[in-house]
Amino acid sequence: MSVEMQLRPLRPPKDVLNDWAAELEAKLGRPQAELRKRGLSAYDFSSACAVEVRYPFGCTHRIKSAFVVVRPQGRQAAVFSEHAGYLEFELVEDCVVAEIREDIYWQE
Repeated sequence: MSVEMQLRPLRPPKDVLNDWAAELEAKLGRPQAELRKRGLSAYDFSSACAVEVRYPFGCTHRIKSAFVVVRPQGRQAAVFSEHAGYLEFELVEDCVVAEIREDIYWQE
């Protein structure tokens, strides 16, 4: 059986936000009505956070300054990013979605 990446067709950000408002409410702690009216802001994103969608056949999408919400029963994920837009994915079997926070310190 062939397994293919399933990046859903791009839609207007407002449509994606409206469709995922319930999951965003749970993730961000803000009412759906407020999210639909005001949308997301720069304060919702962190440059220390990224999302990786890892497919079992070796392909990985990495989106910086982003967070993810998932519908496990529907095998769907939506990645909301500050600079790359709002992306929706159909999750295939053994697909991994990781929200990664990196706090990097270095000594010069």
